[in-house]
Amino acid sequence: MKLLLAIFGTVFLITFLAAPTMGAGWFWDGGNGLGFAAFSGLLYLAITSYRRIDVQAHRILGFAVLFIAVAHALWFLLGDAVAVEYIKIGAPDYMWLGIAGLVCLSILVIISLQPDRQTLHKTYPVFIYWHRVLAVLTIAFCTYHIVVSNFYLTSWYQAAFFIIVAIAVSFGRTWWIRLGGFPTVSPTMLLMVTIIFAGLFSTIRNF
Repeated sequence: MKLLLAIFGTVFLITFLAAPTMGAGWFWDGGNGLGFAAFSGLLYLAITSYRRIDVQAHRILGFAVLFIAVAHALWFLLGDAVAVEYIKIGAPDYMWLGIAGLVCLSILVIISLQPDRQTLHKTYPVFIYWHRVLAVLTIAFCTYHIVVSNFYLTSWYQAAFFIIVAIAVSFGRTWWIRLGGFPTVSPTMLLMVTIIFAGLFSTIRNF
């Protein structure tokens, strides 16, 4: 639980460093709060997978992170007709990378299911290798989506912090292992933390 709060706290704190009161209204701030929560959950999944884990708990939490990411996307598509322009041909590359990140996350979760996993990967070590590669790609795509979109990140050092955090999570395997094992929180706990942080994110920016 402490690790989850630390990751959420770090990600959301970075968004407040330069312009903590800058907001786009309750609707847009709420949707983007869900996006930052999904990114935080993705980082948590990556870090907690670096030691022996409860595979079933990890898989279920992956579905919870995917649920939050899909909620982030649908929030805008269903709530604002203008948002559909961001998924048409000619849309900014950071939006397409965001979609790519969502697709990769979906593949990660779906292929982790036993029948699909055994169909694509004959041995468990091969599955683990490609699972990690795809996880790093997912984090990279989502980081690009966040940093280049420049929403709430009005300063270069905010972007730098996001990139550093993403690199540390993606390639700091040896360091994370040395810190010891991290228990996987329940999907309910993840959703509760998401609601709290996304709610605070919107509230602070609209008062």
